[in-house]
Amino acid sequence: MEETIGYLQNRFKDEQSRFDHFENKCAKFLTAVSIVIAALSALAGLKNGLLFQLSSPISVLIFCSFAAAAICIGCSWGHAFSALRISDCPALPSSRVTAEYLRNVDAEQQQLHIYNCFIDTLEKLKAAIDEKSKPLELAYSELVYGAGFIALLAALITLRELSA
Repeated sequence: MEETIGYLQNRFKDEQSRFDHFENKCAKFLTAVSIVIAALSALAGLKNGLLFQLSSPISVLIFCSFAAAAICIGCSWGHAFSALRISDCPALPSSRVTAEYLRNVDAEQQQLHIYNCFIDTLEKLKAAIDEKSKPLELAYSELVYGAGFIALLAALITLRELSA
């Protein structure tokens, strides 16, 4: 049982590190998306709002491409916030009740209780990490789509400038 508990202690440390890794990744991703939003906002104000003057078919395509990029990046930002939201990092029981219980039972019951605490906490920790990873994956996918629409926007603007 000692080896099993040692293994579970190592797994718990690994999962806590993984949880911290996701928290840090969410924060960095949110910063990056915020910068993209600022750049997109600056682009919208370029040349007195030229993106919003719908005077030709290509200008309509440019506007639609910009709008699609803005929607995708806005959704990405929202999902990044969702992934970052503060949630409890499951921890091992550390209450007085638990300490008193461990003090009052024999060694075999102590090990069994510690084993159960590790198993329960690891399951909760894994679920918390999985809950964070889903919106982060969505945020990344939406940012990729937004980048595609920005590339299309750049190509359309270049085409319009070359044909003018």
